[in-house]
Amino acid sequence: MSSAPKQILDLVERFEKNFESYKSPAYNEEQLRSEFLEPFFKALGWDVYTQV
Repeated sequence: MSSAPKQILDLVERFEKNFESYKSPAYNEEQLRSEFLEPFFKALGWDVYTQV
């Protein structure tokens, strides 16, 4: 059993399912940020939207 939050497990599962398309040059940095990085850090309790 994993102790990772469900949101992170869901992100990992989605990444594994779509791995080939994510390696494509058409998949850009903005997509990575909005689809994975922000939800990942948010699941860890980070405030990813407030700019200091």
